[in-house]
Amino acid sequence: MGQQQLLLLVLATVIVGLATVAGIQAFSEGQAQASQDALVQRGTGIASDLLGAHDKPSQLGGITLGSDGSPGTWANAIGQPSATIDAPGAGDGGECIIKSGSADASSFNNLSSSDIDATVDCGNGDGADVEVGIDADASGDRIETVIVSSASV
Repeated sequence: MGQQQLLLLVLATVIVGLATVAGIQAFSEGQAQASQDALVQRGTGIASDLLGAHDKPSQLGGITLGSDGSPGTWANAIGQPSATIDAPGAGDGGECIIKSGSADASSFNNLSSSDIDATVDCGNGDGADVEVGIDADASGDRIETVIVSSASV
């Protein structure tokens, strides 16, 4: 009888160990996805704020994306101190950087290099990179978000 109890104890220990490993793996994957989602949300939010400032008349503090000003000036117009903006929830080092147009449009599906007036590049140093292209032309404002690379688990 003692041998059977010992076998059950070993079996229970192995099952608990495997469940713990599976739980840690699931948590890590969820954390990586949450970090990437935070970068997408922050980058898209900044791009929306930039388009809102672009649509505002210059007398009211509006900006013109692509043709004048600089990313620092654009950041100030949306209430940010600089073109490098923290991305809370994206992990340590999560940040978004506002850049002027003419970005590499190869990763975008609907925007060409000539369409892009500004970009917002977001990353967290863990491999999660998101790029948001902004087309603020007269035919309609467009924002396209592309996940350049996913976070490593």
